[in-house]
Amino acid sequence: MTVAAPPSASHAGLDAALLHPMNSSRLMLSLLRLVDAGRKRLSGGGDVGGLVSLPVLRRLLSALHYRDAATMLHARRTSLISVGIAQRLGWEKQSLSIIELSSLMHDLGKIGTPDSILLKPGRLCPDEAEFITVQQRVAISLLQACGIQHEVIEIIGESHGLDGGQGNLRGELSLGARILAVADAFDSLTTRQSYRQAFGQKQALEVLTEQAGKQFDRNVVAALGRWLETPEARSLQDHESAAAAIQANAPVSRETMDEASELCHLFSALHSMESMYEAYFVVDRERRICIWNRGAERLFGRPARDAVGYEWSLERLPNLRMPPVLESCFLDDVMQSQQAACREMTVNGNDGNARETEVHIVPLIDHGQPQGALAMVYDMQQSRKNEGQFRQLQMAATRDPLTGALNRGELEERMRDLFDECGQAGAASALSVIFFDLDHFKAINDRLGHSVGDRVLIDVARLVQDETYSGETLARYGGEEFVVVCPQTDLKGAMERAERLRRILTSTNIADRNDLRVTASFGVAQLEPGDDVAELLHRADQALYDAKRSGRNRTCERRRETVAVAPEKPKKRSPWIVEQYMVTHVASDLLVYKLKGFIEEHESRLIKSSAEQIVVHSGSAGLFGWGSNPNRQPVKVVIDISDAPASEASRNRRILLHAVVEPLSRPSKPEAFHQRAHQVLDYLRSYCIAEICSAEGKPTHLV
Repeated sequence: MTVAAPPSASHAGLDAALLHPMNSSRLMLSLLRLVDAGRKRLSGGGDVGGLVSLPVLRRLLSALHYRDAATMLHARRTSLISVGIAQRLGWEKQSLSIIELSSLMHDLGKIGTPDSILLKPGRLCPDEAEFITVQQRVAISLLQACGIQHEVIEIIGESHGLDGGQGNLRGELSLGARILAVADAFDSLTTRQSYRQAFGQKQALEVLTEQAGKQFDRNVVAALGRWLETPEARSLQDHESAAAAIQANAPVSRETMDEASELCHLFSALHSMESMYEAYFVVDRERRICIWNRGAERLFGRPARDAVGYEWSLERLPNLRMPPVLESCFLDDVMQSQQAACREMTVNGNDGNARETEVHIVPLIDHGQPQGALAMVYDMQQSRKNEGQFRQLQMAATRDPLTGALNRGELEERMRDLFDECGQAGAASALSVIFFDLDHFKAINDRLGHSVGDRVLIDVARLVQDETYSGETLARYGGEEFVVVCPQTDLKGAMERAERLRRILTSTNIADRNDLRVTASFGVAQLEPGDDVAELLHRADQALYDAKRSGRNRTCERRRETVAVAPEKPKKRSPWIVEQYMVTHVASDLLVYKLKGFIEEHESRLIKSSAEQIVVHSGSAGLFGWGSNPNRQPVKVVIDISDAPASEASRNRRILLHAVVEPLSRPSKPEAFHQRAHQVLDYLRSYCIAEICSAEGKPTHLV
């Protein structure tokens, strides 16, 4: 499935950012599938109180949980509070369902919000506030596309100030929006934030009461006070039930996790279009409008509720003028030819002035068949709508859309600037580059799915960004490769920083998964006389390759024609861990079969098996834990598998095994465990036909 770029060269930069592989037709086609699921409600499909298709609701809640479980908990508590307030105000049945659904969906825009904004411990800057506003508009457009009843959308829109220019004073909002505002504020006050402790319920109610008549509706705040005195309000303190309730919507299978990840990326794509274009809309293969954003409402003078679900027709847009020869083929030709096109349109604004626009139409193709089209409208008389949009365009052009790190082009541009600065400063200025690559990343994607792989990349980027010093720059170079640029840093200092990053990464739980151990190999190089950007990056890349060849999860440096491995710092050895390196010629995929005899003959169980790691539990704890029988004392054995460096003495492939033994039930003294651990390691070497070696795969003496 591909999207052909619009032919207008003047917008090549925008289109390149927009049509990134993560924002391609796959995402727009997922939008069409979501729209189709929402429409099934109208033809007899399952729904929730006639308000929303049940599959659509589950998918939206699943994505919200996938993005941030804390936001999902907040949405649930807000819905409980809103319903409680509404009941005290005399609402019944359908009205209660509307306010409940509105509360559950009111923070849907957070699905596509980066952690730097979502978890920021303080006031948002103007750029960040603008980002949130755009995300809220995207969420409204998506809810409209899903066929959610307009009363729900109006409450959510008004609560965010997106009420069609009716004003933002709480007294002018609908009662539903005023209820949601109070419930949202109360839960935020009573929940611990990164910048303050949680308020007690009584204290939070006092804060809202002080603002009653100003920011909040006095009657709604009073109704909240009455509800807090009822037994139903105790549900806010039942954290176990809350966790169980939201877990019902958590994505657990690979399919649901991929769907949730896809929806997060869809938000990013719609955000980009919302920021970069005057308007955009999507039609399906029957030319029915699926999404009609706020810009389209303003430009064409038709609200989304009168556009979404209707067939595209110029008759419905009396203020739009096109050459007669183009009217009939505006969308049809694009879908039939499966080729992107560019058209000029004249739109008569509400002020009576004509606006010249350009519309880019992109076909959405699935398995060779047109499924719809995406239209993006550009105002040729307005190069940018506002400064916020310009900054968004700049972000889209310079940032990796998945991790938020700089992209490769911006990295090289900044490095050229640093080269110029170093040239002016002379020999007194140093510049180093750290190149790192995640080990066995393909295996993570293959075993756990691309959604987990994406989460790994995001978490690693955030971790490294948090650990870099002021002035240093992180960029995603491609795939699972990243670069850290270190100004005013010599090779020794860069090696120390790379080692610190490597150790932190190794010891951090990435992607909130206990079954995943993420490591990386690092290469370091320093700017030398005669270097250009490409040569410095190449030398750091070669150092990274040296680290890979020498066993992974290590740091190497490269000077001109030299390579050195960072010295390992001595580690404090735990008395309850025994480790050993060994080398074998047995192929990694045959190791499990070699260990079969050990497992069967020594009361062992295979816990995990992959091309990179084998985990075995040997022995079994008795009633008194460790036990006295040395053949049954319970231990856990973790065997990491990698290619050993090539040996001059052997041309055959050698496999490096790193075995770590820990007790599953500790004896009274470590010496008893050590005896059992070495017994197990002797068995393993025998079954694997292996020899003890160093961490680099070199032969050594038994110890």
